[in-house]
Amino acid sequence: MLAVVVARRSACGGSLFSAVGTGLTSLRGYATKVDIKALKRLRELNPVPMSKAKEALLSTDNDIDQAMAWLEKDAIQSGARKAEKIKNRATSDGAIAVQINEALTAGAIIELGCETDFVARNSTFVDLASTIARSGLELAGHSSLTQIEVSELSARVVSGRTVTDMVTETIGRLGENIVLRRAAIMGSPDAADSMVVSGYVHGGVAGSHGASAGKIGGLVAIKSSVRSDEHRRTLSQLAGRLAQQVVGYSPRFITVDEWQAASAAGVEGIGEPEVTVLEAQQFLFGGGTIGEVLAKVAKGVDAPVEVASFVRFERGEGVEKPVRPDFAEEVRKQLA
Repeated sequence: MLAVVVARRSACGGSLFSAVGTGLTSLRGYATKVDIKALKRLRELNPVPMSKAKEALLSTDNDIDQAMAWLEKDAIQSGARKAEKIKNRATSDGAIAVQINEALTAGAIIELGCETDFVARNSTFVDLASTIARSGLELAGHSSLTQIEVSELSARVVSGRTVTDMVTETIGRLGENIVLRRAAIMGSPDAADSMVVSGYVHGGVAGSHGASAGKIGGLVAIKSSVRSDEHRRTLSQLAGRLAQQVVGYSPRFITVDEWQAASAAGVEGIGEPEVTVLEAQQFLFGGGTIGEVLAKVAKGVDAPVEVASFVRFERGEGVEKPVRPDFAEEVRKQLA
């Protein structure tokens, strides 16, 4: 039996096609009018400009899920075009983000560069930095400290998108060049591991959902024979305070033995041990040198306690800052 196809106009002006005499499902064309409720909900989920939200809904027949996907694809395409135009701009500003796993056995730290402090303090940028750092935790192995290849972290998939796509989309939204500059991880994903990791970010700016990123960040890993959750929490608190020490005083070595080895090898600019050796520095929170504090904690938990590794990132390190025009001076010259 042949199907008879009847075309008629819908109430909203779109075409509706129905197949008579068959079980075919009706096919709808694109909507020609935006559903107000859908528009409101879409902008709650993704606060894009009104015109862009309307375009997304009209292109997807007012389907919110499809409109979200449309906006995501559009943002990536827009970001890619913008990224290509501004890829050579210096990213001397930015933020450092730190993430620790729930077991307190692994940590990740990343530097995300941008052009200005204005964008570095934007919640969208902070959220991106925090998300990238969190994804880096999945690369933790069984090492005290590992530098992550940027290309490897950029290829990580988060909620169906690669880190590269997320960066590109954010470039489109914020209008500045954004670069994942470096990353490092330490510790192990194993909850029973003897490593305890904590971190600290200075000058932190809050994003959404508890995210934060700042100007300087640090991670510290402590190694001990962890015997209980309480033991681990004690060591985590100590590692967090040591991370503050690392951020504030920028040591280069953990032990005096490391400093002596560098001195014997003729390494220049290593400073004095009490300045550049972590265990020889006075503890920020009192109690003597850090070496002495570690000995006291070890006695208290009845187990050896030592710093296995530390890392410190400061935004813009090694990046030549662009010379920005002095607009006031330019105006004075024009008025002279």
